[in-house]
Amino acid sequence: MKQVLAVLICLSIVNFVVSGAPTHILTSCCRKYSKKVPSINRIQRYEIQTNNGHCRIDAVKFTVAGKRICSDPKNKRVIATLKQLSEKEQKMKMMLILWD
Repeated sequence: MKQVLAVLICLSIVNFVVSGAPTHILTSCCRKYSKKVPSINRIQRYEIQTNNGHCRIDAVKFTVAGKRICSDPKNKRVIATLKQLSEKEQKMKMMLILWD
């Protein structure tokens, strides 16, 4: 009986510690959209977030000056910015290929 009680106490402690730990997935999700769409020249990187069960909304996460800006992927300015970034990446790849 004492062993069962000790196991239950240990499991309760482990459950408490694990449930209290912050999860990286939830803290990295965008929860709402910013009204700002950053200038292409200021964007350091970007990432596409999908509504996959962990994150609740689809979003484009731009990193500008080390800060994250969450944008609506259906916004026309966001779509245009993503297109420009894609073209810029393609040009950089071509330059690297030609450089070699």
